[in-house]
Amino acid sequence: MTTLERVLQDELNRLLDRIAARTAGDTAAGLPTELRARIDRCEDRLSGLRTALLEGYAEWTRAIQECEDLWVLAELRRDTDEVTECRRAA
Repeated sequence: MTTLERVLQDELNRLLDRIAARTAGDTAAGLPTELRARIDRCEDRLSGLRTALLEGYAEWTRAIQECEDLWVLAELRRDTDEVTECRRAA
C-alpha cells in the first residue's frame, strides 16, 4: 500500500466513523429513493476520484523515476566525455 493509499484509506475511515456516529444502524433502510440515489452518486464520485488520484500518483512516481534516470544518464555521459578527452590529451 502506497503512502497515498494509506492517506485515502484514513480519510475514508474517518468518514465512515463520522457517519456511524451520526446515524442509526437502520438509517439506510428507510431512505427515500431520491436521497439514496444521491448518496450512491456521491459514493461513486468518491470512488472515481480515488482511482484518478491513485493513477495520477502512479504517473507521478514514474515521472520522478524517469527524471532521476535521465540525470544519472547525463552524469554517465559527462564521465564518458571526460575519459574521452583525457585519452585524446594523452
